[in-house]
Amino acid sequence: MTSSKRFFAVAVVLTVAVAGTLGACAGGGGQGQAEDGGGSLAEASYVPVGEWDKYYAFLSGGQSGSVFVYGLPSGRYIRSIPVFEPRAGYGYANNPGTDTYEMLASTGPMWGDTHHPILSETGGDYDGRWLWINDKANARVARIDLSTFETKVIRRIPNIEAAHGIAVISPDTSYVIVNGEFRHEIPGGVAPNPDAYSSVMGFLDPETLEVQFEVQVPGNLDINDSSKDGRWAFSTVYNLEGGLTVEQMIRLDEDALAAVDIPAAERAIAAGEFTEINGAKVIDPTATTEKVLYMIPVAKNPHGADVTPDGKYVMGTGKLSPTVTVIDISLIDQVDNPREAIVAEPDVGLGPLHTTFDGRGNAYTSLFVDSQIVKWNIEKAVAGDPTYIVDRIDVHYNVGHTQATLAETMHPTGEYLVALNKLSKDMFLPVGPTMPENQELIDISGEKMRMLSSFPSEPEPHDAVFMLASDLAPKVIQVEELTANAVAEGESRMERTGPNSVHVYLTAIRSKYGLNEFTVKQGDEVTITVTNIETIRDMSHGFALDNYGVNAAIDPGQTREFSFVADKIGTYWYYCTWFCSALHLEMRGRMLVEPARP
Repeated sequence: MTSSKRFFAVAVVLTVAVAGTLGACAGGGGQGQAEDGGGSLAEASYVPVGEWDKYYAFLSGGQSGSVFVYGLPSGRYIRSIPVFEPRAGYGYANNPGTDTYEMLASTGPMWGDTHHPILSETGGDYDGRWLWINDKANARVARIDLSTFETKVIRRIPNIEAAHGIAVISPDTSYVIVNGEFRHEIPGGVAPNPDAYSSVMGFLDPETLEVQFEVQVPGNLDINDSSKDGRWAFSTVYNLEGGLTVEQMIRLDEDALAAVDIPAAERAIAAGEFTEINGAKVIDPTATTEKVLYMIPVAKNPHGADVTPDGKYVMGTGKLSPTVTVIDISLIDQVDNPREAIVAEPDVGLGPLHTTFDGRGNAYTSLFVDSQIVKWNIEKAVAGDPTYIVDRIDVHYNVGHTQATLAETMHPTGEYLVALNKLSKDMFLPVGPTMPENQELIDISGEKMRMLSSFPSEPEPHDAVFMLASDLAPKVIQVEELTANAVAEGESRMERTGPNSVHVYLTAIRSKYGLNEFTVKQGDEVTITVTNIETIRDMSHGFALDNYGVNAAIDPGQTREFSFVADKIGTYWYYCTWFCSALHLEMRGRMLVEPARP
């Protein structure tokens, strides 16, 4: 590493520490004041009571294991979608014997670390079917059905440690790709020498999340994206040194952006040029007939990999350099020297992490160290025009990801940008040592950016993705179709299914269950099937059984089923947990547990 670059790497570390110290001293919440007097900014993000926001905003929940849903531009919190954590409020994975509990428990621990929400596409635009989210901690990926906002599939991905970046292959979601960030022994075992470690990029079936194939890539894989024509899968790569410590990981001057030629990889699979490892077809790109993997040098320790909406460029944003590397996608497989595919390296500021787009030829890069969003013109940077910087705006503080509205599609709207800041410091009322995260809404519709508002969230959103409410809201189901196992009105009953097992069938409607009571024996395994037979929206019911840890939420038309062992003699009341009517408190019944037969 040259002395100047070594100095910059050290300067980054020191600047981060100083920024944190200065931020802690800012005091008083002054950053929350609108610079133009407040009125016009408040109006710009105000959504009147009873009206809908223009956008759904899906934010990853970090170590909470969830996805947070907000409305934009209001910043109103709508709900969480539990994925890798039990959530009693929604009856999700908190009762052994339920389908959600078994789905989560069978794939790993009952917690996860979500980072990068992505939406399904058709023709390069969001189609409102599915949202996927990763679990970095436990090598899992989940699919959420946006018609119900519920997690439907969770799958553990083989040969991966730290499922970090994920993306869809545009324009029609042919694959979901997921990166294994941490290099490790493949297929397994213990190898103290890191030279034996490897990482893979996995290509998954979008619906089932089953691995179709994996491609080995040197270094640690970070964030990924895809070209707009279905051909290329990209990932930033750091630690080409193969180091184990921070000092070792920044020893060289450059890292890389990996480009996987998807059709070439598919042909390699068809030709049998793979090794099956832990049930997955793994391609070693050094052993294929055709070239599958291209490595383009980029600035040191890159983070974001972002493709422009027109599919012309992919950008590697390098944390330890003040530059963004702009790569012409059409040149990747046409040049002898991969450096010849690089068409610009604009200097944007200190600590660049991620780049997003407005669809009007401008890029917006988050600067972690400078605590700024910088707006710059792509074609000016490519042409070498020194006036490529258009605007800068301060954020509060240390922004990580940034995302503009519909920027990952082929048709961004270029209205808003959200800065997902890592530190809030004095922005909100103090709530103990752990401060809320701070998301700031920025108007990018004009030449100059305008800070509109901020809104807090629980720890710790990493990334966000937005969808027009007009495209998604009509597709959201609010009264579900009855399934084959639904309990019809008048068919509530209890059946003994074995010497030590019973099955209880219940309906739920305002303000009663189909059975006022049922009797079981101590030691019986009790299975309960509950159907909410309401036919209008927003009439959810619950089923909680006191002292048995049972809690379910049942939406209109929905059926839930769960099991437990009645191991305590006595009377135990079940009741509705979702306030549903004036007689809500009277909506209850009792389970009588009698002594077992001698």
